[in-house]
Amino acid sequence: MELNKFVGNKIRQFRENKRISQEILAAELNTTRQTVSRYENGERKVSQDVLYELAGIFNQPIDAFFPPRDHSEEKNEHVMTIAAHLDDDVTDEEMRDILAYIDMKKRLHRGE
Repeated sequence: MELNKFVGNKIRQFRENKRISQEILAAELNTTRQTVSRYENGERKVSQDVLYELAGIFNQPIDAFFPPRDHSEEKNEHVMTIAAHLDDDVTDEEMRDILAYIDMKKRLHRGE
């Protein structure tokens, strides 16, 4: 998935989790609803300044808007182990959240 679409999906996810409309988010960003829609659809690249504002609005680290960089074989083994213990109705988005949580816990235990 291209980066603009990934970032846009995260914006949509965080906005929906906060239960605010595109119009409300647009007002908080001092932009238009159409611009927010273009961000969410990956049609428009989000500037660093806007990402910083979004991180504050959603109370998320900047890294939360980007895919993880680690694609090692070890991680894939963990994914398969975890997947074997999850119900069939776990969505891709939920799986990404689970994996992000696991990565965070691993970094904490390693003191990173």
